[in-house]
Amino acid sequence: MRHLRVNASLLGYITLLIAIYRVPELWLKGDKNFTNSIATYTVVLAVFLAIIFVKGFDCLEYFRLPRIGLASITTIAIAALFVSPRLWSGQSELKPIGIALPGVIYLLGIGFSEEVFSRGLVFGILRHLGERKAMVYSSVVFGLLHINVYAGYGWDLWLAYDHVISAAAFGFLACAMMITTRSIWVSAIFHAFFDLHLVFEKVVDDSDSGPYPVYTLWDNLLNPWFELFLYIPVALFIMRLNRGGWPKWVVRIVNRIKLLAPKP
Repeated sequence: MRHLRVNASLLGYITLLIAIYRVPELWLKGDKNFTNSIATYTVVLAVFLAIIFVKGFDCLEYFRLPRIGLASITTIAIAALFVSPRLWSGQSELKPIGIALPGVIYLLGIGFSEEVFSRGLVFGILRHLGERKAMVYSSVVFGLLHINVYAGYGWDLWLAYDHVISAAAFGFLACAMMITTRSIWVSAIFHAFFDLHLVFEKVVDDSDSGPYPVYTLWDNLLNPWFELFLYIPVALFIMRLNRGGWPKWVVRIVNRIKLLAPKP
């Protein structure tokens, strides 16, 4: 009976989330300077923060500043390694202040609202199943929610499949960061930086780039699995740090290359 109530409440919250995302599209026209999107993400953030605190879900311990320690510092360094190519690879460019400023607010809205819902509310509801199961199931829910991006228009089965798998893997990594740093705000800021391309991606003229490549069934099936096999091991490594420091094999490598002085 408890599982039934949990599933029903989870389904209800997901329905509410989708309604908040979809209803404004029925009466808001255009999205100049991300105005509509910022408003939508602000509503999502406010609504689900209120629900989490009123209901007292089992995630409130993560709504604080990150703890200071080796595991947290290493986790934040890993997050920086993931987002740094998006800043320095040449794929991003500065935008006029009229786009950049609301664009930054828009990215923060994505990061904070989606993390509060997925890593806060959904993880908190499912945490009674155990931390690992809650990580997996909340990440799957996060991935499946991205089907909403393609529903109704611009439907492309393979793009949706790619997005769902990669988003679920990203969600698992973000959840590991939240647990290890004891702060949902770390994963929220990481999420915002990770989506930097949505605002600051360099505009490239590909009119003379020739025909679009043709992907085989095998290409389409394997395309998102790079993120899966990258994010999941990194997330497991972060969780290992959370359980008690560096794995022994990492310590051996560090000692071998003399980054740390070996114990006498």
